[in-house]
Amino acid sequence: MITLTLPVPISTVLGADTKINYDTLVICPITYDLINLTISATIKLTSSGNIAMKPIYGSVTANLINFKLDLDVPRMDFSRSINLSAPQISAIKTLLTNSQNAIESGLIDLGVIAGVQTPEI
Repeated sequence: MITLTLPVPISTVLGADTKINYDTLVICPITYDLINLTISATIKLTSSGNIAMKPIYGSVTANLINFKLDLDVPRMDFSRSINLSAPQISAIKTLLTNSQNAIESGLIDLGVIAGVQTPEI
């Protein structure tokens, strides 16, 4: 969960200046594909000050082959695309590989899967 430094004010009454701050951002679920080197996730923006307000959803996608990260929140008319550097791509790949290896190792340790893990993907 991320608490935004500057909450986003959203109107709560049509035609009025009544606003509520959306200040909490959660990125979940996250899906990653080590074969195609992509990551995708849903962004959920909420207001901690008024839980009755509907969440605002968006998406984040990263394509590690094309060195691109895109963040889109259509309801807020927000879209951002950035180029990732080689060190950023390397760091992301390491995190993904470590995560995949931990999941595989855990499944073997729990006895859910019988086999020997190959740490290199």
